[in-house]
Amino acid sequence: MSILDHSSLVFQQTKNFSKNDFAIFDAQGTQVAHVETGGSTLGRMFAGARELNLFDGPGRPLLQVKDQANIGRDKMDIFDPHGQQIGRLVKRFAFFKTRITIEVLGEELELDGNPFGFNFQILGPQGQMGVVAREWSGGMNALTGKSTYSLDLAEWTNHSQRMAIIGGVLALDLIREKQERNS
Repeated sequence: MSILDHSSLVFQQTKNFSKNDFAIFDAQGTQVAHVETGGSTLGRMFAGARELNLFDGPGRPLLQVKDQANIGRDKMDIFDPHGQQIGRLVKRFAFFKTRITIEVLGEELELDGNPFGFNFQILGPQGQMGVVAREWSGGMNALTGKSTYSLDLAEWTNHSQRMAIIGGVLALDLIREKQERNS
């Protein structure tokens, strides 16, 4: 069964100096996917993580998120396993707040709420497509830089939308890490 067949996912983040990996679990606590930090170790040490690769099981790449070098607003591109772009997360500046959108299949999805606190909804033209909520991962995990959050997807979302939403949630973590590094 693919990660795309699950409506409820839990992301367990593992951070250290040069990696930003994840284990992804279903609602029953079974690991269904994992994320590995891409790029060179030296590059990650100086610039931080700029690429994440999601595997739908051992040796089965599903998507890749890349931080595209640009000036101004952050843009993270989301690619399928064949290298075709399927979406883009864009951080935009609006009056007194940051607006974050995911562009997928000609639609613009909005992350509404507190995206950098990992408590938000994903809204599209058809309504609420998903909800992300930070979860308590325990004191020891918090001390070692591990955070946990859940993603609940609307049952009616298709695989392409789910790939872009999952990629967008991972891209958001890259933006958050970049902000922490630059502050």
